[in-house]
Amino acid sequence: MNKRNLFTVIATAALAIVPAFCADTSVLTVAVGPEATFASAFSGTTLTAADTQFGGFGGTTSFTYKIRTSQSLGTGSITVQVTAFGADGPAVADLAYTCTAPSSGTPCSSSTTASTATGTSVVGFAADAHSADTGDAGTAVWTLKDKPGVKTGSYTSTATFTISAT
Repeated sequence: MNKRNLFTVIATAALAIVPAFCADTSVLTVAVGPEATFASAFSGTTLTAADTQFGGFGGTTSFTYKIRTSQSLGTGSITVQVTAFGADGPAVADLAYTCTAPSSGTPCSSSTTASTATGTSVVGFAADAHSADTGDAGTAVWTLKDKPGVKTGSYTSTATFTISAT
């Protein structure tokens, strides 16, 4: 074997070994914690009168959310708190809602009376709860008693939904 061929063989072998000596690895670490997001499908829900006299009012607020709770001791919730309708308007004590059953949580039980003092339950989440990657959907179906003592007019209340996850 001549010197030129021997050099080519040694150089080729050295190049084949070099990547092994230049390689390095990196460990990727991520801490995935509990998280939650909430979005209402639209900004307002109009309560419309039933077909009968003093039959009450009703309407539906649709929403989507994403949630992930901790595996062993995690919890989460969606709550709603409302403001008063205003002087001479309907009483918040006459406003109630029911909830649809989202797949990742437990909806409120039967009819829940709304509150201005504190958030009331819409959906509860247990440990290791997960919504779909695209989010889960739910609704709050509102009912308002129509009492003769309420003066005619247009009244507004703000419903503030809050989501949390631990």
